[in-house]
Amino acid sequence: MHARNWIFLRGLARGVGHWGSFVSKMKERFPEDRIELLDLPGNGTRHEEKSPLHISEYVKDLRFRSEFVKNQEPFNIMAVSLGAMVTTEWMREYPHEVKRGYLVCTSSTGFSRFYERFQPMNFLKSAHLVAAQKDEMAWEKVILDMVTNSHERRQEEILALAAFTKKNPMRIENILRQLVAASRYQFPHEAPGDVRLLGSYGDRLVSPTCTLKIAEKWGVKPAMHSWAGHDIPIDDPHWLIEHLL
Repeated sequence: MHARNWIFLRGLARGVGHWGSFVSKMKERFPEDRIELLDLPGNGTRHEEKSPLHISEYVKDLRFRSEFVKNQEPFNIMAVSLGAMVTTEWMREYPHEVKRGYLVCTSSTGFSRFYERFQPMNFLKSAHLVAAQKDEMAWEKVILDMVTNSHERRQEEILALAAFTKKNPMRIENILRQLVAASRYQFPHEAPGDVRLLGSYGDRLVSPTCTLKIAEKWGVKPAMHSWAGHDIPIDDPHWLIEHLL
């Protein structure tokens, strides 16, 4: 298999350090591939910046930062949730740049109802984030409880994730700004290029019907995990890596 270029994008309130061991597992599986990890503005290593209110502004920002774009090298994007919205817009605006987009556990206004895009059981849980702001372990426990289903995988990853969160604390204001950007964005009626839709029937944050509705609109066959939560890269990295073949 030829070496591939990848951009990996995280979603709401998550940074490059929140991939956990997924990236190292990916590099073991595909040692020739080149991976560019980019943080959305306001997330991770860029937590002191202000998150934009429009998805197109994230695209503009990330294109400016990508070495692949600067060198005019084609690449794939694998992105979760909000990152997948950014990827969709990127492919729509610059169809010549992205060879293939892998969109994981994402959703779109107009395609799904608001309570499917953020399942109501999570409102109370998210309120606990305000109290957990100064305690990175508590913060990670709240988030992982919403986005993962494997207790064992949580325990394996939480120390490294919390260490990254401590260095790169998330601002509540930026979470709200990202939610506004996500709520405003509507996917195009047709797939913006070569896309793979990946979701999970066990997603408790965003209803799995969101991926299924996008797939139906675009005429794309989705790959659905049987039990993982919203954060498939943490819950079952090997499943996701096999689908990147």
